[in-house]
Amino acid sequence: MSRLFACLIALILPGLASAAEIGPGKPGLCQLTLTGEIMPGDARELSQAGMDRPDDWQDFQDGRWKALCLDSPGGSLAAGLELAQVLLDNRIGTVVDEGAECLSVCALVFMFGTAAQHEILPVTNRRMHPRARLGFHQPELTLERDRDYSPVEVEAAFDLAIQATLRLLALAARPRPEVPRPFVDGDLMEAMLQYKGAEFYEIDTVNKAGRWEIALYGFPERGPTEEGQFYACQNMTTWNARLERDQIPYEPDGYSATITTEEGHESFADGRRTAISFAGMMTYDCAIGLVAQPNGATVPVICGFRESQSTRVGPEGCLGGGVPPDRWRPIPPLAFFAADTPLAELAPAPKPQTAPDAAAGPVPAESAGPSPCIAESRIARVVDVQNYTSLREGITHESERIDELPLGSVYTVPEAPVVDWTHPEAEACAALCRAADAAESYDEDKLAACIESNWMWFELTGPSGRRGFASARYLDY
Repeated sequence: MSRLFACLIALILPGLASAAEIGPGKPGLCQLTLTGEIMPGDARELSQAGMDRPDDWQDFQDGRWKALCLDSPGGSLAAGLELAQVLLDNRIGTVVDEGAECLSVCALVFMFGTAAQHEILPVTNRRMHPRARLGFHQPELTLERDRDYSPVEVEAAFDLAIQATLRLLALAARPRPEVPRPFVDGDLMEAMLQYKGAEFYEIDTVNKAGRWEIALYGFPERGPTEEGQFYACQNMTTWNARLERDQIPYEPDGYSATITTEEGHESFADGRRTAISFAGMMTYDCAIGLVAQPNGATVPVICGFRESQSTRVGPEGCLGGGVPPDRWRPIPPLAFFAADTPLAELAPAPKPQTAPDAAAGPVPAESAGPSPCIAESRIARVVDVQNYTSLREGITHESERIDELPLGSVYTVPEAPVVDWTHPEAEACAALCRAADAAESYDEDKLAACIESNWMWFELTGPSGRRGFASARYLDY
């Protein structure tokens, strides 16, 4: 019966046979990587595998360093549920990296990524790259071919299928630790049940990732521009309840919304509060601002409601001024994009490199090499200074200097930098980066000027062990 058990309750693609392997992870992303088909025994192997906090992770209160990268076409539902339980019990996050796929039962496992937070509630911790593939479909009962099953074995198979399905429903409905929502929302369960076999309900748009709070990384962030705030108000007031279906497109000179920036609000990092009001049947009201963090960085936050849907974001009453901004809802970077934006457009694959024709004129940007807005190697060397550059608490030269980075020293950095949205040319610089990342033509001199003016920063750990920000102007990556 043990051989039968291993073949039952499977969510697999035809022809799969090898079990998953749990091996080394990827620096800066995950401690371990699971590849291959998920089968019984994988949960035990993961629970016995050690995960050590990286040396450059200095925030002892933040447990998001503990993560498992997933690259799997699916496998046994029963084994996947055991794996999900290990993630929950040990507060392990999940990642689907660039070029990886996580399908079928792997996608369900992905949804249970969590992280411990010292002295406060754990948090959901599941991330994917825009060029990863995450797909859901309904569970299937799969039996071995070319084998006769007795009535007792068939009955046992269906009994096991029912048990696994009930366990899936129970786990999916479990409340997440930091918000009153389940790990797998009902509308995602409903959507995935419409697909079976080799067909998948894929997380392939900003709308889907935002609705089910799947964090994205590895793409140029837009930030709180007027267009970004226009979409964030619509997205954030809707995603708490459902997918966005009737989004109003942004028009710089349109009359669909009034966007007013008010000065003199001391509770916001830059003293500014933006009010957004939509008219007509699509009534939204939002306020957006920047809140300072202990490390000197700023986080955009939002408060608002959508009257026609009776949905809100942020604490009740926050628009009236009685709730401090640090209790408003943080805005994830993807919320600043239109809901129907394909994830592939956020970080499109580089175009093939071709040798330029000397007689064809200026060299196009796509032939000039990697984008200067992404640290593909995740390694940065200090350059263009006499002795050292400063590591600062925040992303401006007015921030406190907390360490010195000597000339020629090398550091691990994230792939994506942090940008200063208070910079006077922030949006223009961001547009240049989006073009560079997409291997489209852009003005290299203007982008270089953005970097020279300390618009772009990388977070890293300095020689003293303190974590801060260094200007990309003095880094070769």
